[in-house]
Amino acid sequence: MANARRALVTLPNGVWKVIDQELKGKIGDGDSEVIRHIVVNYLTEKGYLVKQKSKGSEETVTISVEEIAGQLDVHESMIEALAELLEEKGHISADEWDKRIKKKIHKPSSKKE
Repeated sequence: MANARRALVTLPNGVWKVIDQELKGKIGDGDSEVIRHIVVNYLTEKGYLVKQKSKGSEETVTISVEEIAGQLDVHESMIEALAELLEEKGHISADEWDKRIKKKIHKPSSKKE
């Protein structure tokens, strides 16, 4: 990551327990990756990373391709974790998930010109 900074973060044992038992392997493999995804996802959800134009203003906040790629990685991990959870709970099989994705991706566009 270009222009990345590092931070030493101390987290309570309860947070580490959630990271180790619930999130590792789902949204990242290592501690740093999981924590990075949590932070980027939170900032994205709250609108801090991608801001819209304010009315009457041409100013926008731009973000880098690396930041967008990082956000997409987070969303990909979240979707993958959701699919795994649904499969573990017996709500959907991996084949059903793949078929649904292919159907959505190859769905004809209904945009009007």
